[in-house]
Amino acid sequence: MLQKFLTVFFFILSTICLHAQTGDSVALNTASDTLTKSDSVEVKGYAAMADSQSVLLNGNKTVVNDIEQLHQSEKNVWVFVLLVMLLAALTYLKTAFGKDVEELVQAVSNQNLAQQIFRTQSKEFSFSAIVLNLNFIVVMSLYVRFILVHYFHVSTLESFYSILFMNFLFTFFYLGKIAVVKLIGVLFEVSDACEEYIFNFTIVCKTIGLTLLPALFIFYTAPQKFFNFVFVITILIFVCMLAIFIWRGLSTAYKLLYSNVYHFFIYVCVVEISTIFLLFKLLTKTIT
Repeated sequence: MLQKFLTVFFFILSTICLHAQTGDSVALNTASDTLTKSDSVEVKGYAAMADSQSVLLNGNKTVVNDIEQLHQSEKNVWVFVLLVMLLAALTYLKTAFGKDVEELVQAVSNQNLAQQIFRTQSKEFSFSAIVLNLNFIVVMSLYVRFILVHYFHVSTLESFYSILFMNFLFTFFYLGKIAVVKLIGVLFEVSDACEEYIFNFTIVCKTIGLTLLPALFIFYTAPQKFFNFVFVITILIFVCMLAIFIWRGLSTAYKLLYSNVYHFFIYVCVVEISTIFLLFKLLTKTIT
């Protein structure tokens, strides 16, 4: 009995919906047939006005409307949450492991202190070292992503999944470079020089991650008029860190060259040139 009742009920309901849909279709066709030529011109005028409001030309610059700006801000919500998480982790690190942060600053600013810290450091990775290295990877990923999207207009990197891909890419090359240097040290019996290279390389990378974090907050939250100024500052930071790394790396290169010229060329070609070339190649294939 219940089954028959439900069958009849659904049959009646489907008949009513079909009748309503048919009536709406007839009404819509009737309304579309009664459109006059003046109405068509008016509709075209509204469409043109909407297009002019969506994209306005101010000289040679494209100005987006408020709806597009709101959509862009929604895309940056995940990035802002990620930056806040990094800031919270670094704040906790400064509170709980303040000595490690102070040693990082001393190692960057003074080469003699860097040598002392290198000799006395533990061979095991500490919690602070892991957090600082992860901070560098995430910060560099977001920085490169912003530069490619904002200055090169790479629309394929605007999604949230592009952040995960960039993090994976920088993690792979960062850990891969350290692993290759360790392998060279073991194979050619220059472990001390390679460990010193890794120490100088990681302290420079950790410092870059710390100094670029405020710039990322400005990039993803501030108006566009500040972007170029902050971008120039970040370039100066990169130049200073690169100069420090090259100056510190001269001692490593000298030790390798003193040991064997062949080892030195392997160090330059495999560790330096090939890593940058492969990273640039993958980024190029990604944005194209």
